[in-house]
Amino acid sequence: MEGNRSDGVSNRKKDSSGTTDDKVSQQPPLNSDVAAFASRAKVVYPINQKYRPLADGASNPSLHEHTKLPPMPNEDSSSSSEEPDNNDDNPFVSSMVVPSSLQNQSFTRVPHFPLSLTLTGFDARISLYCLALQDLQCHCSQLEDEKHLIFLHMVKVILGCRFPKDKNDADFTKNIIQKQEQELNELTKQRPKSLTEETSHAASCSLEEIERAQKDLFEHSLQTSKGFSRQVEGLCQLLQKKTSIFSPREAQDVNVSLTQTLVFVEKHLMKVQEASLKSTLEKLLWWEELTRLFQTQPALLRWEVDLRQSLIAATLEQLASDGILKFSHMERMLSEIQAAVAEGLQQSSEKCMKKTKELVNKKCSEKESKKKKLQRSQMNERNRVLELGETHSDLQELATVCQELFMKHRKQISDLELQWDSKVAEALGDLWKKLRSSWSKRLGETAKDVFLNTVSAQTSLSADRCEKLWQDLEQELSVQLQQMEYTTKQQLEDIRTELDEDGKMWNEEIALTQACLKHLGEQQTKILQAMVARQGYSLSRETGKLLEGKHEHLLMLVQRSFVFRHFCLHMQKEMRLSRLKTLSQKDFRALLVEDASKSQACRNSALKNSSTSLAEGALLGNNLQQEFLSELETATELLQSHAQLVLGNALSHAIQQRMEATPTQSHTSNKQDVGTKNYLMEAAAESVYVTKESLLALVQNYYSQLQTITIKLEQDHSSLNQETNERQDRSSLLSRTLLKELVNWGKKPASAEFQQRCDTS
Repeated sequence: MEGNRSDGVSNRKKDSSGTTDDKVSQQPPLNSDVAAFASRAKVVYPINQKYRPLADGASNPSLHEHTKLPPMPNEDSSSSSEEPDNNDDNPFVSSMVVPSSLQNQSFTRVPHFPLSLTLTGFDARISLYCLALQDLQCHCSQLEDEKHLIFLHMVKVILGCRFPKDKNDADFTKNIIQKQEQELNELTKQRPKSLTEETSHAASCSLEEIERAQKDLFEHSLQTSKGFSRQVEGLCQLLQKKTSIFSPREAQDVNVSLTQTLVFVEKHLMKVQEASLKSTLEKLLWWEELTRLFQTQPALLRWEVDLRQSLIAATLEQLASDGILKFSHMERMLSEIQAAVAEGLQQSSEKCMKKTKELVNKKCSEKESKKKKLQRSQMNERNRVLELGETHSDLQELATVCQELFMKHRKQISDLELQWDSKVAEALGDLWKKLRSSWSKRLGETAKDVFLNTVSAQTSLSADRCEKLWQDLEQELSVQLQQMEYTTKQQLEDIRTELDEDGKMWNEEIALTQACLKHLGEQQTKILQAMVARQGYSLSRETGKLLEGKHEHLLMLVQRSFVFRHFCLHMQKEMRLSRLKTLSQKDFRALLVEDASKSQACRNSALKNSSTSLAEGALLGNNLQQEFLSELETATELLQSHAQLVLGNALSHAIQQRMEATPTQSHTSNKQDVGTKNYLMEAAAESVYVTKESLLALVQNYYSQLQTITIKLEQDHSSLNQETNERQDRSSLLSRTLLKELVNWGKKPASAEFQQRCDTS
């Protein structure tokens, strides 16, 4: 029966993995109705009023407002449309409130999924989710590296298609490639390590540390998106300069091709990420189910021990009631049996954990050896393909070749890990069943020896009679164990059903998030289109399409980051709720919680306050959702800043081209030149109108400066008055002192000598 159960889980995993590609190829239904999304997610979609289309039909936000996103290092601040950002405040300050009962949760972090079997209670579940987060982050980092590699080879293809005419052209090509490599290296160096670093041994960790690490990783992903989009924009500007090896028309075509290919690459990465999220979810739920299956072995062993002790106690009580056994002897016999069995259970648990760790470490070592060998061969193949790929003149063809290669390599690694998971699961299943069987036999023999020796010594029963009592006891135990195994099987089916429901809920959350982000993208695209439409005189239609392509590229970068972020927030919620879910378990898993007396008290408390627990879980979910929406609003400011950058650069380039193309031979032409110049300056200044919020900010800033000046003048005037008053007080004091001395001197009696001098004079 146990073998069939194990095979069933293994086949279930293979079937689910075999249909993964079919699931990925099917796009989830995206609900564009944000009101429906808000009602289902129980949140309010945070589209700020200043980003909405205005009543007059114009929908550009004020581009003079500073974004709150911290600036990337080495940003080009010389852009004509970019303003300095002096705001050092972190826009990602978390406002999430965690209920007190869910705070300060620590757990043991393990390096591999199977090692979670060595943990008990909620530690096992949290460690599984932590490993899933680590796998996801490693995969996202890998996608970023692949994208950067494709981009760098695209730049080499763009510049390699033109043979340099002279040393200046050669230097131009060399400098651009070096600049792109340096900027990509900077983006990679700034990547936080945190969960991407695999631990070689179990270590203690807290949920707060995991949440902070995830927050840092998300902030970095947005910063990387911002930095990479600015790098692409900077490259486009370099290709349009006079020192470029391309003519203006060629530079425009190259920029269009580059932008379209980047959008093409990003669409592919979104599909790959979606497949990765679903694959990781399937792996996580599979390991959860497998963990429950393995836990049935120690649970059945404990059940067997408890049932045997109950039957022994009932038998001894019957002997005591018949007057065959003294009550004091019965109690001593039960204590001896209980102590011997408890010691055996402890030894069996320690033995199982030791054997499990040895087996997993051995299998992991074998897998890592094979994986490194496979990665070396993949690296050699990658270098060959990329070297040949630079001969392609079409950028999308190059991107397709790279994507197919990377997908092939990911599939090879995934197949290797899937094969390893199946082997480890099979080996662990055999090990745990073998250990349970051996310890069941050993504990039964221990209880039998104590029972037979004690009963025969303390009673007048014959050896055959004692043996008959034990056989009857074992027969009854066998019947009850069969019932327990059937009950356990039913509980496993319930767990599978529950996990299937969880999987559906996770997929629904992904679809709702995509719908929310799709609506955000549509709004941002409309805003940019309206901004470009207002500059129809200055910007050509081709330039407008190019701007939309650049903005679409950043939109997809942001959307990909937020899909990943929402998935991680959901995982954090499940990690927080693991303690409550563990304490509320009523099936065989309740037997495996450490310190039964304390856990039972905690479980009873949790059950009594189940409504409170549900409320705390709902509160945690709402807080995480609000944090996500707050971060989403910050992303709109990032998009606003990017719109300011690309539109400003486009207007600056258009003005420069107009000025160079304007004839200046005659006085009339000069007047036309001045008129065109004034119009273009006004168009550039009015390219972004002032909204109510930005105007209010300007007025508040103006009055703030006036208030500062007024306070300073009042302070100076007060200081001057104080000094004058002090000087007058000192003068008055001096005059009073002098008059007092004169009065005192006049009252003194005159001497004879003084009188004589006065008379003589």
